Amino acid sequence: MEIQTYRERVEQEFARMRAKGRDSYRPVYHLTPLAGTLADPNGLCRIGDTYHIYYVTNPLNCVTKERTACVWGHYSTKDFVHYRREPVAVWPDDRRDQDGVYSGSALVRDGKVYFYYTGNVRHAGDYDYVLEGREQNVLRVDSADAVHFQNKMLLMTNEDFPSDMTRHVRDPQMVEKNGEVYMLLGARTKEDRGCVLVYRSSDLVHFEQVNLLDTKDAFGYMWECPDLAELDGQSFLLACPQGIPHEMYRFQNSHQCGYFPLRGDFAGAYELGDFEQFDYGFDFYAARTLKEAKGRTLLIGWLGMSEAEYGKTPSAVRGWDQAIAMPRELTLRDGRLYQRPLEELKALRKNHTEQDGTGTFQIQSDCFELRLCLERQQNLCVRLREDCVLAYDAARQELTLSLGETCGQGRDRRSMRLEKLEELRVFMDATIVEIFINGGYAVMTSRIFGESRELLVEAFEGKLDFYEMRGFEIEELEEQHEYSF
Repeated sequence: MEIQTYRERVEQEFARMRAKGRDSYRPVYHLTPLAGTLADPNGLCRIGDTYHIYYVTNPLNCVTKERTACVWGHYSTKDFVHYRREPVAVWPDDRRDQDGVYSGSALVRDGKVYFYYTGNVRHAGDYDYVLEGREQNVLRVDSADAVHFQNKMLLMTNEDFPSDMTRHVRDPQMVEKNGEVYMLLGARTKEDRGCVLVYRSSDLVHFEQVNLLDTKDAFGYMWECPDLAELDGQSFLLACPQGIPHEMYRFQNSHQCGYFPLRGDFAGAYELGDFEQFDYGFDFYAARTLKEAKGRTLLIGWLGMSEAEYGKTPSAVRGWDQAIAMPRELTLRDGRLYQRPLEELKALRKNHTEQDGTGTFQIQSDCFELRLCLERQQNLCVRLREDCVLAYDAARQELTLSLGETCGQGRDRRSMRLEKLEELRVFMDATIVEIFINGGYAVMTSRIFGESRELLVEAFEGKLDFYEMRGFEIEELEEQHEYSF
């Protein structure tokens, strides 16, 4: 589609969605696209006292069946409670990104921000789109204010990658270490092994390969969305491996999102430990990290699942779909990454109810935080809406999230092994539920549907805290120039 026509259609859809009233399916303390579908968060960065969250979005994906290109949407915030929806950051206006502005990352240098991303090109014809028929190019744009972008340039094409790679090499993540600048790229080899390519640059434009990260034995056929995190001196390689065999208690989604402990030097001699998934629910993928001003490492992921059977949700018929998960703070405990909701989100609490668990707790609400602290090993059952059940079986040491036809819309059951259940924090936000287990030892996340607002906690021995939650304050841009979002 010609880019000007595409922009006009996007603007029309934005205007249509702005004119609509409150949608009961749209969450209030999660970020969603104004129109169309949302995918990977990327380009996470801090400029002064402002944080920027960009994300892949297809603004026309809910109103047409034709293939349309992705752009980068953009939110900014100073405190993770008040947000501004910014203009579209990057458009597919170049031959090298004409079929979509795919994932990437930001590099802040000398008051300017550089964005590196994958430009997707899909050729028409009888192709397998693995070995031929597509281009995944590395492009760069820059900005002085993190809002308006210019100077788009092509840095690498598939011909610049190693000859044993397929056409699937994407999602550049920029890393600075010891004064050097590196780029990580998720990749798929012609032998269908997932890996990460490591490049180094001295001028932010020209890159040379210095390493390849993979496991001794093949672990999936493609690793998307690579990232590096370091906590308390321990390094971790984040990735989204595709093609992992499903197990009863692990790797149950179509694709996985998690991390490898990394020993040694990612740009030199290294060893990857066993992969650990971030989330045991249905909808969490493409997570990236952001270092905030106080030194905390934040994890921000996509509330969706690539190539899942349940695909688009009932939100799509309302003109939008998918969301960004609540930002999570990463901490290291006993070699494992724990995830907990940001402390800033406590500012959204209101109408606190506290009681012991000796009686049934029942209330009507679809926007809340529920905290349950158990005094001993015991069974527990929490019922949500028409047919969603969160249950712990103490004898089997099994925590299960079950969604029926109404709530699940194709999602059914996810279980994990859990030796002891001590605490649950359940965040419900319209069509989203995020469940933090034992202080962030594990998380279960899912979209959830239905019209009921029922919450029922069966009697247990322990303490219950319930908070109604207010929403983010989001400054929406009104009609602006042709690039507005």
